Amino acid sequence: MSEQSTRRDALKKLVRGATATGLVGAAGFLVHKAQGQVVWQIDAAQCLNSRLGEVGGKACDLCLKECVVTNSAVRAVNEFSKCGRCYICPAYFNVKSAVNKEGLPSEKLCPRDAILRKPIGEVDPNDPANNFYEYVIDEKKCDGCGKCVMACKEPAGLGSIRLKVRHDICVNCNSCAISTACPKDALFQWSVPQAVLEWKELPHA
Repeated sequence: MSEQSTRRDALKKLVRGATATGLVGAAGFLVHKAQGQVVWQIDAAQCLNSRLGEVGGKACDLCLKECVVTNSAVRAVNEFSKCGRCYICPAYFNVKSAVNKEGLPSEKLCPRDAILRKPIGEVDPNDPANNFYEYVIDEKKCDGCGKCVMACKEPAGLGSIRLKVRHDICVNCNSCAISTACPKDALFQWSVPQAVLEWKELPHA
């Protein structure tokens, strides 16, 4: 790989990192780099599991298979502000499975049963389809396989579930094995102030 190509790739990741912070402009990004922590993160617009237009296919599981951390440092997270709190969530249920006596799919989609389904408010037994549910990722069980992320996308879902590198688990390899294996260059490094990084690691419903 030429030096010019290496510089071009580095610049591309720098620009993507500045955009991803959503907190400061490119100049502010450079200022914070010296005071913050450089971390790996996933670009949802590039990730095969997250990006629009990639539907109906098999979920990419390279974040699970390639990470040097046991069960991967990548986890699924549900952005509750985008979640529809549906009665039948395509990321929770295997919607292709047989229907049970309650009128719900009989199988769950997650192979590790890492999504919790909790009713919001009182459940109306006479109109079950009109009840709302909160879907919470159990990150201790999640291994970042990406199946729920792929299923959550439109048209069946709303795209509220995405993959994220958990920095309290990630060992910040200089040469990330997932980044090297990713066919869409969806992992990049960006700098974020430590206080913001710690806030982002907290669960926000």
